[in-house]
Amino acid sequence: MNSLTIKFLAALIAVLMVTVIGSQLYYIFNEKHDTEEAVITTVNENISFDGVVVRNETVLNYNGSGVIDYLLPDGSKVKTDDVVAQVYNNEDQILAKKKAADLTVEIDKLSKAQNPGTTNFIQPEAIKNKINSQYKQMLTGIAKGNYSELGEMKSDLSMTMNIYDIVTKSQTGFDSRMNQLKAEKDKQTAAASSPTGTIKTTQTGYFVSSADGYETELSIDKLDSITPQRIKEIVDAAPKRLENAVGKIFDNYSCKIVGVLKNDKRIVEGVDLKLAMSASKSLYVVHVDSVKPVEDDNIMVVMSCDRLDEELAATRVASSLIVFDEYTGVRVPRKAIRFNGEQKGVYVIVGKDIVFKKIDVIYEGDDFVLSKNTDDQEYLLVFDQILLENVDSSKVSTLSPKDSSSNSDESNSSKGKEAESDGSSQK
Repeated sequence: MNSLTIKFLAALIAVLMVTVIGSQLYYIFNEKHDTEEAVITTVNENISFDGVVVRNETVLNYNGSGVIDYLLPDGSKVKTDDVVAQVYNNEDQILAKKKAADLTVEIDKLSKAQNPGTTNFIQPEAIKNKINSQYKQMLTGIAKGNYSELGEMKSDLSMTMNIYDIVTKSQTGFDSRMNQLKAEKDKQTAAASSPTGTIKTTQTGYFVSSADGYETELSIDKLDSITPQRIKEIVDAAPKRLENAVGKIFDNYSCKIVGVLKNDKRIVEGVDLKLAMSASKSLYVVHVDSVKPVEDDNIMVVMSCDRLDEELAATRVASSLIVFDEYTGVRVPRKAIRFNGEQKGVYVIVGKDIVFKKIDVIYEGDDFVLSKNTDDQEYLLVFDQILLENVDSSKVSTLSPKDSSSNSDESNSSKGKEAESDGSSQK
């Protein structure tokens, strides 16, 4: 090959390289699009609500001196003259009493763990599996914040491990340990001595170990006289303490919850709603008894709740959320929505092509909608680049879903695994 041919080929290659680089630069600088990446978004429509709990309540008084030890949890059903609390001279006596009770439980469990009726018919592998299960339950309780149940879980796990020790011959018995515990129990029982007095109920109903001063003002038959301003005052007020009041009794397990909130077409008389209270992990079903318009486009709502637990029983101001449906899907800006015939969808960039993809709307917001999250390549997928601008129909590709899937996979491969957007919004 002579030098002239080599020079010609070199010049040709240089021209081709310039052409390729130039076309790429032109594409980069002249084909920019206004896009938004499709992401997973969760939307809920929960409404904050501070309501006042109303019942027919009777204050329980005690005029004596001493330290009170309550015997029942809040919300317990009682009859007339039931003992709900005992009175001691000091807190040390109450502490000794509780220690004696705990020691009694520990002694009973050790006795059961070494009882032949418990150990003779149990296989070590079955006990081992139970230990693993109880341990996992404890970890789950810690993760969920159920700390009130951890003490009982720990006690159950300890007894199961003791049974395992007996079954596997690691221990021959717990008599020595039980004798030590019995001696300590006798010591604590002597320190506790006898209570100096008792507190009894005055009527049948449900007992709560507190009183806040609203018992005579807030009652079912006085609901019509409660004003929005008074509700706000009660919600904003600091907790009060009544002198000589040691608790109260209400005559019915159901209650009314009254509050003021912004007018909402979903809150109407006769519907059932779900209420999540900050003081409890439970979800309460409430019935809307009445809705009355008040000033500033607000409504005053009276709801009834036919459920009772320890948290709700002791609650006066229910700081809560009215829980509506929750939606999770692919977020689509409203301005990006287009129509292909009667099919609603969006244009997306797939590689160098513009492709129309369908959307399946499951929720409509003010400036966006949520499309059902799917792996169907004909529909909008997570990480697709949604075109926000108007599209020239001549530039739209007629790629089949299979083709667009292939290109989309290439486009999305750099994204790694699908990640969810923390784009939760609350209305």
